Amino acid sequence: MPVIRQRCPLARRTFLKGAGITLALPWLDAMRGPSLCSAADSEDTAKPLGRAVFCFFGLGLNGRDFTPAETGLDYAVTPILKPLETLRNDFTVISVLKLTHSGGHVGDRTFLTGTNTRAAGAKLRVSCDQELAAHFGSQTRFPSLALGIKRGTGFGGYYDQTLSWSPSGTPIPSENRPHVLFDLLFRQDSNDTLDAREAEFIRRASVLDSIREEANRVNESLGAEDRRKLDEYLTGIRDLERKMQDEKDWLRKPKPSVQRIEFGKEQGLDPDKSGLEYRRYQRLMYDVIALALQTDSTRVISYLARMDGSDGTGAWKELGNPYGYHEMTHHGEDPDKLKWFTQADIWYMEDWAYFLNRLKSIPEGDGSLLDHTLVAYGSSGGSINAHHNHHLPTMLAGGLRLGINHQGHLVKEDVRLGNLWATMFDRLHVPLPENFQGGESDGVITELL
Repeated sequence: MPVIRQRCPLARRTFLKGAGITLALPWLDAMRGPSLCSAADSEDTAKPLGRAVFCFFGLGLNGRDFTPAETGLDYAVTPILKPLETLRNDFTVISVLKLTHSGGHVGDRTFLTGTNTRAAGAKLRVSCDQELAAHFGSQTRFPSLALGIKRGTGFGGYYDQTLSWSPSGTPIPSENRPHVLFDLLFRQDSNDTLDAREAEFIRRASVLDSIREEANRVNESLGAEDRRKLDEYLTGIRDLERKMQDEKDWLRKPKPSVQRIEFGKEQGLDPDKSGLEYRRYQRLMYDVIALALQTDSTRVISYLARMDGSDGTGAWKELGNPYGYHEMTHHGEDPDKLKWFTQADIWYMEDWAYFLNRLKSIPEGDGSLLDHTLVAYGSSGGSINAHHNHHLPTMLAGGLRLGINHQGHLVKEDVRLGNLWATMFDRLHVPLPENFQGGESDGVITELL
C-alpha cells in the first residue's frame, strides 16, 4: 500500500530571497495545517494571525436609538444599528459596561488605561494596546499604530489626541492623514534615505547614551523620591531605545508591495486643516487600516476616531446638521437636537459598517480578515444623557475564527470595560500583564468565549 505523504505547511514567516532582497509572503492557504509534520516543523504554521483594533468615539451616542430592547441574537434592530443589519452575526453589542474613572469630557485617557490619570499626582500608565504590542514584539514592522482624528498627542491640553500610552506612561502621537499613513506603511525607501536613517539611528543612540551617563551621575546626589522620579524618566529613555532598535532591525527589509489607493485631492484629507471631506476621509482611513492588517504590517491599532469635547469630525455639517456633536449630547430633550443626534450617529455607523464589510471582504485562511481580527467600538461617555461613566456604548466585532461566540446583544450589569479588554487578550492567547488596567478588570466576559 503506497504511503500518502502530506506536504508540510509553509511557515507563517516564510520569506522570498533572491537578487539581494528579502520579501515576506502574505497569508497563503499553503500555510494552513493540520499536517503530518513534526511539531518542530509546524510550530509556526498553526493558523492565521490574530489582531486587535481599538476604536474610540468620544462623547458617547444617543443610547435610546442605539441599544436594543431585547437581548440575544434575535433583537429588533435599532435605528443606529440598522447599517449593521447584514453583519448581525459578526458583532455583539455589550450594554451597561462601566469605567470607574470616566464620565465628563475627558474620558479618552481612561479608555485603554483604566486609570484616573488626570487626577492630581496620578501616575500615568501603559495602555492595553501597548501591552499587546509588547507581546507581539518585533514580529511586525510596526508593533502598533496610533491613529486619531487629530495629529499628535494633545498632551498638556484639555483633550488627548491619542489613546496609546507607552510603558513609561508617555503619550504616543497619533497620525491622522490616510495618505501619509499609506506612505509610511508601503512606500519603498531609496538607498540614500535608508543610509540617512541609519546615520540618524547612530546619532540618536549616542545622544541617549550621554543622557543616561549624565543621569546616573546625578542620581548619586539625589534623595529617594527624586531617584524614583529619575527612574521613571530613564524608563522612558529605555522605551525609546527599544523602539529605535525595532525600527533599525526592520530598516533594510522591503515593505509589502500593494496597489496604491486612489486618494484623489489631498486638500480634504487633513483634519488639521479646513475643508475636511469627512466621509471620504473616514473611509480612506479604514481602507488603509485594512491594508495594514492584511499585510501583517502591524497587529495592533488604536484609533481615536471622534474626540471628546470638540469632536474634530465636523458632525456632518456638510449634510445639513446644524449642531456640533457635543451640543447634541446635551440635548435637554430638545426634539430637534435628538433627531439630529440619532441621524448623525446613523451616518457614523454607516462608515463603521463600511469598515467591517471591508475586513469581511478580504479572505484569510479559513475565513476572512474580520474573522481573525478583534475590532472594538466604544466610548468613555455613557449613552443615556450627557457623559456618564456607565452604560458605555460598546461593541466587539469579528474574531469568529479566534473563538469569539457572538451574542447579538448582551447586558453586563456592574462589569467594567477592562473585562472586555481581558477577553480580547484571552482570545489572542496573550497573558494578562501584572496590574492590568490598574485593577479595572476582574475577569473576562464568559458569554463571548
